[in-house]
Amino acid sequence: MKKSKFVLYSMLAILTLVVLALIRFLLPGTPTPDVQPAGSADLSTHPVYAKYDMRNADDVIHIGTQPLYWPTGLITEAMKRDNILNAAIAARGMKIRYYPFLKGADVNYFLKRDDLDIGIGGDMPALSAAATMNVVIPVLMQQGFISIVARQPMLISDLRGERIGYAFGSNAHYALLNALSSFGISEADVHLVPMEVHEMADALSQGTIDAFSAWEPTPAIALERYPEMVTIHQKLTMGYLYFQQSFMDRHHEVAMEIIAAVARSIRWIQYDRENLLLSCEWTRESSRRLTGQLIPLSTADMADLGLNDLLGIHADPFIPSDSLREEGMLYRELEFLKTLSIIPATSDWK
Repeated sequence: MKKSKFVLYSMLAILTLVVLALIRFLLPGTPTPDVQPAGSADLSTHPVYAKYDMRNADDVIHIGTQPLYWPTGLITEAMKRDNILNAAIAARGMKIRYYPFLKGADVNYFLKRDDLDIGIGGDMPALSAAATMNVVIPVLMQQGFISIVARQPMLISDLRGERIGYAFGSNAHYALLNALSSFGISEADVHLVPMEVHEMADALSQGTIDAFSAWEPTPAIALERYPEMVTIHQKLTMGYLYFQQSFMDRHHEVAMEIIAAVARSIRWIQYDRENLLLSCEWTRESSRRLTGQLIPLSTADMADLGLNDLLGIHADPFIPSDSLREEGMLYRELEFLKTLSIIPATSDWK
């Protein structure tokens, strides 16, 4: 079995690159297809993803992003326009292509096929990648809440027998199963309805489902569009940027430039609210191109949501050491996912 690991990089190593400069964001972002996505077991035939040109090339770095996963979407939109990063990559005769996906499980699908060099995912996709692929996970990209939203006030125990929307293989999938389990409710006791996050608010309003589990901004969108809906449970989760080990081995200096760009982008967004608002506008457009839908939140509301997560808590993207210890948060999640056969039972924490 391949070794996999979470890596806690030295603060000084990253800050050496971070202090080079605050970036000016002038370059246009990478466009994404104007197609309404639909689920598919074979994601290579997905109506959006099938149009991505992810052919391997030594001079192209392929990064899978999630514009509908905040604040990672804000950070990657800023990274696209980081002139320091783009100049450093160009000096090595390379270029970066960003590919937007609906969830971390989709990113992992193409990472496992070696179509992507770098991906972004929450706890569950990151643990799945570490358990089934040879990856290095050096950067924290998100820290915030997964929310379970219902049409009316209820307890988690009231979800027994109900239809619950979720995105398979996502942070929200794990958070939902964990919440149900804490009340003695098994997966067999509910009707899990797999769907894409941008479909959930309308599905709940129309009665197709009775509740859903999702990350921001989906819960905020639901509560804005349908004020009668309520959040009945929240769980703190994290999100990460992770690299193929083979890419890290071949292009270590490039990987460090990308890590530094994450830190610079976070600092740039934190530095001035106008920067944050601009990142929100870029993310809104990327989300529209991915889903064909415009996020029904004001730019100010989008900015506040971003600040509620990683951007308002951490100045630098370091993985907390406490989360890496045996019996820590990620260890407990790994063990839980093994009991569900979502991660191989043979997966070794070390």
